[in-house]
Amino acid sequence: MMTNKPSLAKRDKNLSTGFVVDGYERAIDGIEAEIRPKIEEKYAEKWNTSGLIKRWIISRKIEKEITELVAERSKCISPDSLF
Repeated sequence: MMTNKPSLAKRDKNLSTGFVVDGYERAIDGIEAEIRPKIEEKYAEKWNTSGLIKRWIISRKIEKEITELVAERSKCISPDSLF
């Protein structure tokens, strides 16, 4: 399985400066990881009692709600920020 992690040489360089190359993406991923379980739990009962079409609709609602909450929480983080 391929991952998008920086190579060891790149990580060593980041450690020496204290900055990380993908800090903004990590921040966004962290916000999403915090939000996603709460939203999925909110829709869990509906999900478990739904058929295929309704699950597709619910998954779209979940993704939309997560996207909106991540955008709201990350609005004060600039993509150009250094991490």
